[in-house]
Amino acid sequence: MTVHAEKVGRDLHLTFDGIDQPFIIHPLPGRAGVQITDTYLAVSAGQQNRAQEMTEALQIAADGGRQNAITGRWEPRPDAEQVNFNRIGLELSQDEAESILMPAFFWQTVLGLDGVKVYIEGGEGLAGTLKATGALSRRLGLLAPRTSPAASATA
Repeated sequence: MTVHAEKVGRDLHLTFDGIDQPFIIHPLPGRAGVQITDTYLAVSAGQQNRAQEMTEALQIAADGGRQNAITGRWEPRPDAEQVNFNRIGLELSQDEAESILMPAFFWQTVLGLDGVKVYIEGGEGLAGTLKATGALSRRLGLLAPRTSPAASATA
């Protein structure tokens, strides 16, 4: 199944062929987006071995979160308020779930809809995730350029 993404107003609508209702992803406040991006990149780079933090970041990406008044950190909404995450668990296979969760995540980053498109056009799954993560890392200045500035100046 291929996921289809469309921006409707401020929201991202993700649909699969054969599933009537779209998964509607609302935008997060900027600081929540930064927090989940930092968590995702740290876990992806092996800096943290915390599967729970990754799961929470994806829950926040899919359904929003609320800020803890004591810690200032964003946390997933209560289970009963996680409409998308609950639907994903009930209606989709694990493979299909990835094709909703990862676009939801990239939507919440500085890449926005462009990140979603890179994920989908990259083939979804692991290939799409790697391409979109690479785009995110480049956008944030975390990857070194492929050629040195000195080499490109002499060419």
